[in-house]
Amino acid sequence: MGLKIFILLLVFIFGYTSSSFACTSFALYGSQVFYGMNFDYFAVPLKFLIESGPGMNVFHLSFLYEQTVKKPEFKNYFAKTCGMNDKGLFCACQEIEPYSEGIEELSNNEIHIGDQYDTISTCADVDGVQDFIKGKKAVQYIGPSVHNLFADINGNAIVTETDNKNNFLTGMEGDFMVMSNFANHSLVGRSYADADGSGADRYKTACEYLSENKDTFSVDKGFDLLEKVICREDDCTTLSSMVFLPRRNRIYISLNRNYGKIWEVSLDRKTIGPYKEGDTGSRVSLGAGGILSTDLR
Repeated sequence: MGLKIFILLLVFIFGYTSSSFACTSFALYGSQVFYGMNFDYFAVPLKFLIESGPGMNVFHLSFLYEQTVKKPEFKNYFAKTCGMNDKGLFCACQEIEPYSEGIEELSNNEIHIGDQYDTISTCADVDGVQDFIKGKKAVQYIGPSVHNLFADINGNAIVTETDNKNNFLTGMEGDFMVMSNFANHSLVGRSYADADGSGADRYKTACEYLSENKDTFSVDKGFDLLEKVICREDDCTTLSSMVFLPRRNRIYISLNRNYGKIWEVSLDRKTIGPYKEGDTGSRVSLGAGGILSTDLR
């Protein structure tokens, strides 16, 4: 089901605006492999969870979109939007502008592009994702349009996009890849300094920082970067910043732009707890039921 229910409901509740679902994500291949994402959204509850399947643990950031509509099918539904599995495959699904008209009913060989996110629960790498989407026409669902950044530990990163007529798969050029809210395929063959459109300022800032720090990058620098690209819209805020260290199966999380308090997720142990010595809080199990961000104290 992915983001489809969330996006449809968003149309009815908020009428969606260009600043409603910002977000910035990146993949970096320097001295180590790093991924990162700022989740920017309305003030809604977040949940972090780890799902386990045959031979695979998968971490997800999800968020509650049901706030005002009292319908049983929407009650307590959390939509997944960013995650990584213990094979090192990462995905961030976030808004792209301008929007394309949403298509609710699929024809043969069509798939809603937001549902590509679910491949991190079945695929080990970007090659597997590309095999899954090959031969399928991706289309947007009703509501805000989205695109996906996939990355793996083998040095492969791609962005998948669609305008409902054509599929666009943009590969990484160089040692890093960044995604904000304009179409990555529009920049193919051009410098990141030429970026324009929604989120271009955040995109340029992230690219410049990664270019200057790729050989000395660290978890702390990951949060320094994410702090520089926080959402600054009136109706949208950065609810969570995440830095992923896939070769160690670790995810580091800050909440509500509090970069002085970091939480660490272990995909191997399926736990979450304070990252830095001296931080308050205890390490607890993290399963499919997840834990609310408000319960992390």
